[in-house]
Amino acid sequence: MKRFLVGKRISLHSLTEADIAPNAPYYSWLEDLSLDVYTERSAFPNSPKRMEAYFRRSQDNSDLILLGIFDNETGLHIGNITFQEISWVRKRAFMGYLLGNQSFAGKGVVTDAAFMMMYYGFTKLNFERIYGSVSEKHVASRFICRKVGLLEEGRMREHFYSNGKPADLIMVGALRREWMAEYASQAVAVFEQPLWPSE
Repeated sequence: MKRFLVGKRISLHSLTEADIAPNAPYYSWLEDLSLDVYTERSAFPNSPKRMEAYFRRSQDNSDLILLGIFDNETGLHIGNITFQEISWVRKRAFMGYLLGNQSFAGKGVVTDAAFMMMYYGFTKLNFERIYGSVSEKHVASRFICRKVGLLEEGRMREHFYSNGKPADLIMVGALRREWMAEYASQAVAVFEQPLWPSE
């Protein structure tokens, strides 16, 4: 399979119909409630129809870009990273990510993926702003956001509920001019070989 964004440890590229099949790892991640402690992704059971609709929407590249995170050494599909709520006119997008294969947890692969995705967003897609949100209780994800330059911008009180318990939702974001000056070199270091210049 041709890799789209190639890093030193991981690569990001489009998914195929085989990647969303009921016997594929991705399908099982959305049915694993232990992976959904800090999100609202699995409020309802997964289904082939749901997977197919999301996949087809991502193929349009209109308001959603979905890339799989693949381990270079094994070729395993270990997670996903997305740009959602894309506004091409206002040059902004919401970034989200999911690490499905927990044997890769704590190894920095999501940080690598986020750096690669943000560099891609700011330099190739011409976004001026990339933003996201994270539960105040999700310590690991908040650490990733800080490391890749998604700065805390606000708080939505008791916006997120998990098992009936409320938590604040932390809003994070990055502006192109600030991020390129401070974080672009770190992002470039993650790539095996960037395919385009930063300016």
